[in-house]
Amino acid sequence: MSSLGDLRRIEMNHEHDGSEHDVNEGRAGFDRRSFMKLAGFSFAGTLLAGCRQADVEKAIPFLVQPEEIMPGLAYWYATTCGGCNAGCGVLAKCRDGRPIKLEGNPAHPVSRGGLCAMGQASLLGLYDSHRLKNPIIEGQEASWDRVDAEMALELNRIRDSGGPVRFLSGTITGPTARATINRFLAGFADARHIEYDAVSCSAILDAHGLTHGRRILPRYHVDRAEVIASFDADFLGVWLSPVEFTKGYAAGRTLEGRPPKCSFVAQFESRVSLTGSNADQRICMSPAEILQSLKRLAKTIGRKAGTSIQIGESGPSGFEKPIDELAVRLWDARGKSLVVCGVNDVRSQLLVNAINEMLGDYGATVDIERPSYQYAGNDGELLSLLEEIHAGKVSALFINGTNPVYDLPGGTKLAGALETIPLVVSFAERLDETSEHARYVCPEPHSLEAWRDTESVAGVVAVAQPTLQPLTNARPLVESLSAWMGAKQSAHDLIQAEWERSIFRRQSKERAFGTFWEKVLEDGFSEVTSGGAKSQFDRSVLSLVLNQTKTSDNGEFALVLYPSLTMLDGRHAHNPWLHELPDPVTKVVWGNYISVSKKTAAQGLIAEGDIVQITVRDAGTLELPAHIQPGQHDSVLAIGLGFGRKGTDRFDKIGPKWLLARPTVQPGDLVGRNAALFLTFAEGGIVYSGRSATLSKTGRSGTLVAAQEYHSLYIPNLTGAPTETRRQIIQETSLGAFSADPAAGSFPRHALESMWPENHTYPGHRWGMVVDLNACTGCSACVVGCQAENNIPVVGRDEVRRNRELTWIRIDRYYDESDGDFTVSHQPMMCQHCGNAPCETVCPVLATVHSEEGLNQQVYNRCVGTRYCANNCPYKIRRFNWFQYPRGDEMRKMVLNPDVTVRDRGVMEKCSFCFQRIQLGKIEAKREGRRVRDIDIQPACAQSCPAGAIVFGDMNDPNSEVSQRMNDPRFYRVLEELGVRPSVGYMTLVRNRDETKGEVQHG
Repeated sequence: MSSLGDLRRIEMNHEHDGSEHDVNEGRAGFDRRSFMKLAGFSFAGTLLAGCRQADVEKAIPFLVQPEEIMPGLAYWYATTCGGCNAGCGVLAKCRDGRPIKLEGNPAHPVSRGGLCAMGQASLLGLYDSHRLKNPIIEGQEASWDRVDAEMALELNRIRDSGGPVRFLSGTITGPTARATINRFLAGFADARHIEYDAVSCSAILDAHGLTHGRRILPRYHVDRAEVIASFDADFLGVWLSPVEFTKGYAAGRTLEGRPPKCSFVAQFESRVSLTGSNADQRICMSPAEILQSLKRLAKTIGRKAGTSIQIGESGPSGFEKPIDELAVRLWDARGKSLVVCGVNDVRSQLLVNAINEMLGDYGATVDIERPSYQYAGNDGELLSLLEEIHAGKVSALFINGTNPVYDLPGGTKLAGALETIPLVVSFAERLDETSEHARYVCPEPHSLEAWRDTESVAGVVAVAQPTLQPLTNARPLVESLSAWMGAKQSAHDLIQAEWERSIFRRQSKERAFGTFWEKVLEDGFSEVTSGGAKSQFDRSVLSLVLNQTKTSDNGEFALVLYPSLTMLDGRHAHNPWLHELPDPVTKVVWGNYISVSKKTAAQGLIAEGDIVQITVRDAGTLELPAHIQPGQHDSVLAIGLGFGRKGTDRFDKIGPKWLLARPTVQPGDLVGRNAALFLTFAEGGIVYSGRSATLSKTGRSGTLVAAQEYHSLYIPNLTGAPTETRRQIIQETSLGAFSADPAAGSFPRHALESMWPENHTYPGHRWGMVVDLNACTGCSACVVGCQAENNIPVVGRDEVRRNRELTWIRIDRYYDESDGDFTVSHQPMMCQHCGNAPCETVCPVLATVHSEEGLNQQVYNRCVGTRYCANNCPYKIRRFNWFQYPRGDEMRKMVLNPDVTVRDRGVMEKCSFCFQRIQLGKIEAKREGRRVRDIDIQPACAQSCPAGAIVFGDMNDPNSEVSQRMNDPRFYRVLEELGVRPSVGYMTLVRNRDETKGEVQHG
């Protein structure tokens, strides 16, 4: 007689075996004996249930229903995102004991409802079965009792000997974690806590230590700035707090009022960043020219302010005119201007401080009374620690939240030095480049399964609470340290005690701590006093530092290393959602590359994907595929950091078992290469840009996988006409033209005749969407949000290479290089839910149908995979399941949303406007006896967008926001001339400049 386990094994044996045939063909020869065997299972199983033990599966995990939780319905936890240091507020959507989706917390004062792609994807890391499940002692799994017992002996030995103890961590934003570390280190005669960030901002803090007497990181208020000058600071991409900055960027460009509200953004950079692609003015300059340009800007502003600054000669940079014009804009907007710099160089940051001081930005757009705690790393202290380690002067080293062997220069040498330290303890969640050299590995749990707290910005404190029972036997840092101090407590109790001791007194709204604590858990955060102090600007330090000569290399190329928009510093290297997310600018997936300019590629006869070798003196060589990047400086080579992490070779198994061509990923290959070997320490800080490098061809050609192959809005001219034809896909205009005519930039409208006998009628709701191109930055948060919500599988590098990616929404990126200028446009593209949908007329089995609410619906059970609909779709947004793509192991499958069908191979799929959310919103409105409101239904893409660029609603409701936007003069539909009547529209892109090339005046 078969048990339930036997039945499951039979089903697994009949799953897709990698052949090209349908998965059900294996069951075609099901014999009578097997049928009777399985048919009798339920009856026999009932008889035997009381007589023997069998595999037990619970359909409902609650024997006693918890309060306020109903099986099958979602419930929410207010918590804090752990994707980066920004500390954005999130709401974790849970179903039946597990989180399945992260949403931005609209009430959080930092992120205000937005969430970036890394934050959305961090959910997948929770269900990674490769995380350590138990602590490790000298390479072997052990119990926590054994760890605690041995650590007690080791620590007592160090106390008796007085040996130096060092605690190395990333930036600690949690008040409880910081207090616990300090108490732990206080028990040793010689102990220090050193913080460093793999993507360092140490120079900003060091510069403020010189000019303001306090080593602090200001909080930059992009939303208050009318003119923003950014020098290599990708504040819309990865710099400091991108969700907060994107919110502020969008808030400053609403085009409301007269004159229209639209901030001006100037970006000075050597490569094309996400911020540069959205800037109103982008100036391409080499890393060395950035410092010279800052000097000229400071002198020009100084003359206007009547202040003489002795900073040495700026020298000719070739950018005198745009710098002088920018100085006029900044001076006219003083007090509402902002200058930022992402270069980790104290000289550059001192100049930025001086400029902001002369413009009156401190206290307005630059806040140092309520500073940011998001990055607190100190490169100088890190360098001192490394010298101690190499000199053998450290007795115990504790490493938390960072991977120095991977992300620091000289990692191989450091790995050898770690082996000589008597006690090395790592708190890594997996065996990485550093933890494999640790004697003890005490893994921390994922941020969604443990208690922790944060204060990422002064005065904004937050609690992150567990959203499910821990999936591994990991332990929070504060619990481990408290156990080793002899007073073992839970993380919850430690946090609660710290908040009652230090946080509660910083607020006055609640009199009782219990009431205050419950309110914090409900909201996820609290705003308290910051305890900040005013500081005076010390001008005397400028001449002492800025008059020194900065050494620089004069090689063939200048190397620029930058944090990847998907991997950041490498902490997300084990997340396949982010590996398959196209880079917002290059559109490359699954690995890093060397970006070269078009001129450099032409001179070196380098083609896209050619394997090239980059060499840096005293650092080594690296081979990577080449990417030809328009808009990049000719003397610059750019490489993304965060790739080549240990353990990413497991991703070579992603994709179908049988490939139609030779795979481009060889077994054992890591995803990308680690470019951190080219980093160096210079003048007390980590240098990311400006090192001299040489480039050579290897003679080999690879395949650089990109999710977009068409890059221009212009149709190549093959007729000999003097000008190219601009495709009418993106409407754009200048602020001046828009001020004169809100319909400026509109495409000519045409009278359209319908081939249908009569238009569809929508007696109830009719759902539609509008995307504001003036707010959209192309950050791709919507792409990952959609993937998480709708169970979209990862297909792997080789399948993306065949254009078989399955994402339901893509971000089209277009370059415009006409008239010697370079601009970039981003456009989200999803199913347009056409009123006269061309896909519906060609489906032979009626698998794609039109609903009475205007939705183009896909019936998966009917679809036979003819792909006629995809061929007939002018927007090319329908996806076909070529294979039964693996969705990971049993743990990773826990991320699947039970409200959305998991599609099988051989069917078409596409955006559904998150139909499950529409139905839930309608049900809730009906239960409350009212009409559906705008706030009731938000598709995953709209909810995720940090810029609020996507608006969804009922087009039949004249008061809905989507209806109002559709009546705006800026509204248009893509390919409207085809007569397909899409339900998705766009708002004209308005650039803050006097003229816009290629503009088509409305007719």
